[in-house]
Amino acid sequence: MIQNKKKALSKRKKTPHIWVKMLILAVFALFCTAILAIDILPAQITSQKGEVADKDIFYRGHNTEYISNLKTEKVRTEAVAQVEPIFSIDESVLTHLLANINYDFAFMESLRNNTVIEIENRLISLRNALPGEYTNETLQYVLEIDFNEMSNIRRSLREIVSTVYEQGVRDDDLLMAKDDIAVLLYRTRLSDEGLSFLLDYLNGLTLAANEFFNDIATETAKQAAKDAVPEVVIQVQKDEMLISRGAVITAEQIEALQELGMYSEKPSYSLYGGLLAIVVLLTALLGLYLYFYQPKLFAEDKSVLLLGVILLLIMLLCRLIAFIDFSADAETSAQIGFLLPVAAASMLIAVLLERNLAFFSTAILAVFVSILFKSNASYALVAFGGGLAGILSTTRLNQRSQFVSASIFIALTNVLLIGGWGLLNNQNFSIIGIGMVIGLFNGVLSAVLAMGILPFLESAFSVTTVVRLLEFSNLNHPLLKRLMMEAPGTYNHCVLVGNLAETAADAIGANALLVRVASYYHDVGKLKRPYLFIENQGLNDNPHDKLQPSLSVMIITSHVREGVEMLRQARFPEEIISLVEQHHGTGLLRMFYKKAQEQSLDSSLIREEDFRYPYSKPQSKEAALVLLADMTQAAAQALKQAAKGQIEETVHNIIKGRMEDGQLLECPLTFQDMQLIEEAFLRVLSGMNHSRLVYPEQMAKESRGNSVDIRPNYNQEELAKRSSSSTEIAAQGSPLDH
Repeated sequence: MIQNKKKALSKRKKTPHIWVKMLILAVFALFCTAILAIDILPAQITSQKGEVADKDIFYRGHNTEYISNLKTEKVRTEAVAQVEPIFSIDESVLTHLLANINYDFAFMESLRNNTVIEIENRLISLRNALPGEYTNETLQYVLEIDFNEMSNIRRSLREIVSTVYEQGVRDDDLLMAKDDIAVLLYRTRLSDEGLSFLLDYLNGLTLAANEFFNDIATETAKQAAKDAVPEVVIQVQKDEMLISRGAVITAEQIEALQELGMYSEKPSYSLYGGLLAIVVLLTALLGLYLYFYQPKLFAEDKSVLLLGVILLLIMLLCRLIAFIDFSADAETSAQIGFLLPVAAASMLIAVLLERNLAFFSTAILAVFVSILFKSNASYALVAFGGGLAGILSTTRLNQRSQFVSASIFIALTNVLLIGGWGLLNNQNFSIIGIGMVIGLFNGVLSAVLAMGILPFLESAFSVTTVVRLLEFSNLNHPLLKRLMMEAPGTYNHCVLVGNLAETAADAIGANALLVRVASYYHDVGKLKRPYLFIENQGLNDNPHDKLQPSLSVMIITSHVREGVEMLRQARFPEEIISLVEQHHGTGLLRMFYKKAQEQSLDSSLIREEDFRYPYSKPQSKEAALVLLADMTQAAAQALKQAAKGQIEETVHNIIKGRMEDGQLLECPLTFQDMQLIEEAFLRVLSGMNHSRLVYPEQMAKESRGNSVDIRPNYNQEELAKRSSSSTEIAAQGSPLDH
């Protein structure tokens, strides 16, 4: 009953929440509108900061004055900058230091008076207890001086240390403080032996800073300096010129216009309304496309959020690029619009989400680019064409270096589109050339951005791309290298399972690369205790022969949990981890179950569920393939020189047994898929278990009984029994887990 509730809750969690998607799309539309609207407001107002005044502007009112907040803030900022940082002295540091000095001198006095201890032992005690390094002569001097001289030495040191510390010692002045103390010690009237001892003692003494930056006092002083500055009052005379023609309008002049009531321009809200309508409509179309044509992506909140993040990020970059003005000539400067890296978004969406979605998104971005540059169709054309080139160039992306070829493809597409558009509109050849150069750089910029942003988005949104899977499939990965060195039998098994599962995945149209990678790591948890798994035991006895069945089950089943923990620590994607977690489902360890029944006085007390893996059944085709391939490879490996018929029977019985045990009920495998999987397994296993020629030397060796079995934990009688009964092998499950 509890399990049924958990399943219902799990299904409820997986149900797509339409309101969440709508919220994400709404936020995207608002941010996109804000980015596009940045340049609309200045275009509607004649008097803006940074613009060139097209006429002289005079104040025609009566003589007046106003408080300039900008100039007041500027003067106050300058006053605050003049405030020096304030430091405070912590008196407890000196107290602690003097206490340490008193302790050391008290210790010296106790040793000096203790005549019971031999002189050599007292010297050793002094050397170990006092800071610094001393000669025997110096330590001998300490033990022999009288009380008055020792008191004079201690008093001199305390007074000098107090003098230096009262002036304040900062962290970066500790070495200088020691030097100052040493200089003052030289000025005392101490004997040479006493001075030498104090210098050695000072050299080993650990000093600490007692003067620290007081942020509260400093901020208070700054605030006081700021408050002391009066407000700046500006006097304005009638007919005074506020802005001269040809001058660049400053913020102070805009403030003057506002304070004098001359700044009456208001933005046209209809522009914002039109922009918002376009953005909302395109965003709604994007949402409808996801809902009807990409339901799997639409069902995942993170996929919709990832799409919005990519689009907004590229839109923001486009807005920043649109502000660039590298030429006094307006037509030349306008070529910067060909630098917009829309292709970067196209490639990222194609790689991280879906190629057809990338086409649709590129079309929307092209419209936004056109709005960004005042409805200039040439920029939209180049953005759309470059984006399409980027999508096509990443269709079969399997390594990050392919972004280089993608950049070339995008650059060539941009050059042809810019050149063709320029010739179509009779542009100057120099302008066309500048645009083509920028288009070339656009290809490089787009590829670099896509390649640089991709790893961050993969990690942030836990997206498993082909490139990322290929990195994990590298046999030089640290976990696989550990597996090869510490558990070679398990490593060999995992590689063979990967080959088996990948072939079956290709046959049924599943994600073959994901299946292969998950197979490589499915038994990585055995690294915790490799010697307890039969494939790694070599010639040793099987420890499970001496263990209680329940303990063996606990050990064996724990390798799944431990493998999941190791993969999470190594920051593996959840797609791989889920397959590893489900690769045994809730399978029964039948051998230990039977063993427990045989050992029990009352077999009815032995519960079958206590001998099952406590994990989820396979939820996907890929997880089911890893489970079946794991069982099949292990069973096939247990057969020695099996005939073709035995292999077929073994594979068939394993698949049938998993179905009858209910392990495949929660994954979307069809009966046709099961047939294709069985055929794929047989093709691979037939190649692995092909017949071999038996050479005379080998026959002689075997006739003498010296043949060595690669699986020593099964004696020849047991292996013969297992080889003759593939049905029993399928029923037992995976020998490698026993």
